[in-house]
Amino acid sequence: MKKEKKPVPVIYTTTARGSLFRSGSVNSTLYFAINPDPELLESEPEYREYFEEMKTKEIPQAIVNKFVVSQPLYITNDRIPFVIFKSNIDEYSLKEFCKAILQEFSFHTGKAHTGVYGFDKTMFLEIGKEPRFSFTQHGDKLTRSEEMERFKNPLAFEGDMQDQGIMVPFYAWKEEKRRLAIQEQEKAATEEEEVVSW
Repeated sequence: MKKEKKPVPVIYTTTARGSLFRSGSVNSTLYFAINPDPELLESEPEYREYFEEMKTKEIPQAIVNKFVVSQPLYITNDRIPFVIFKSNIDEYSLKEFCKAILQEFSFHTGKAHTGVYGFDKTMFLEIGKEPRFSFTQHGDKLTRSEEMERFKNPLAFEGDMQDQGIMVPFYAWKEEKRRLAIQEQEKAATEEEEVVSW
C-alpha cells in the first residue's frame, strides 16, 4: 500500500517572475522572530519602533547576506517574515546565527530576549496559480494553517550578551532618528518662512 504524502504548506507570492524560484517549487524555509520585552515596551518609548525595524528589515537582511550562497529570498505573508532558500542550507549554522542575533539584540537593549525559530519545507506559489509540475501536494497558506504553530519553536537566550556587528545598535538608531527629526523640523521651518520680494 502506497503511503500518502502530507501536503506541504504554502508561501504565496504575487509573482515569481524575476526571482530564482519557480512557482510550485518546494524549498527550505526559515521563520525567526524575537519576542519583545514587555517591560521595555512600557518603559522605553522608542523600543517598539526599533524592534519593528529590526524584525522586518535589519534581521532578515542580515540572514540573507550571511547565507547568500544558499540563494535566499526574504518574503512576507500576512506581514510575517520568512526567508526561503533555493539551494542547500546548513540548518545548524542558520540556527547558530539566529542565536547570535538574539545575543546581539539583547546586548543593544540591555535585556535578555528569547525568540521563536522554525525551519521546514514550504511551497513557493504564485497567487491564483496551480503548480505545473509539482510532485508534492500543496496544503494551506502557512500563516493561516495549523502548520504555523509547528514552526513556532521557542529559542532560548544562550551565552552572553555581545555585539557581533549584525545590526544597528539601539543607541545609534536613536541618534539617527533624532538627527532626521531635527532635519525635518529645519526643512519645515525654512519652507514656512515668508518670501519677501522688493
